[in-house]
Amino acid sequence: MLDLRQERFWTIPNLLSLSRIALLPVWWGVMSSSNRVIWWWGVVLIVYGIASDVLDGYIARRFNQMSGWGRVLDPLSDKIAAGVIAVFCVAHRDLPDLALFLMVGRDLLLVLAGWAILRRSGEVPMSINLGRFAAFLWGITLLLYSFGWQVYGRYILWPVVGFYLIAGLAYLMRRGRLVFN
Repeated sequence: MLDLRQERFWTIPNLLSLSRIALLPVWWGVMSSSNRVIWWWGVVLIVYGIASDVLDGYIARRFNQMSGWGRVLDPLSDKIAAGVIAVFCVAHRDLPDLALFLMVGRDLLLVLAGWAILRRSGEVPMSINLGRFAAFLWGITLLLYSFGWQVYGRYILWPVVGFYLIAGLAYLMRRGRLVFN
């Protein structure tokens, strides 16, 4: 059974995950500017977020810094980043409130299910490939909205939201036996 109290917290991969969260207010400030040239710093921060997400897993495996904390922090930081960017897009870029509600609601449900699985079995549930692909599509949608390309984002928004919800349902069905048994 996983006991996070016994796990190392301060590792390079965990610091990378935490840095993604810590940089979100900077990203918000940059993207709130009316000067679109400044938005390029937003691009830099997005690229950093993606690169650090890939790098933290690589470092954890390569240098034996895998931890229960890392299995929790990495996906949690991704969900927090997506949530913050979605809130920004509702506030500043005309993303529909319903899309935010459905996506954040789905992610909160998955976090609660993951917490229940962790408490019951000591296992940190891993995402499924369908969910990874859905998160990738949601990320593209958020990027289109956040950088002012709503005209393109509107074409894919609702199919992506539907796919994201279906992927969440598939995850819950797969992991549900660990929650409800």
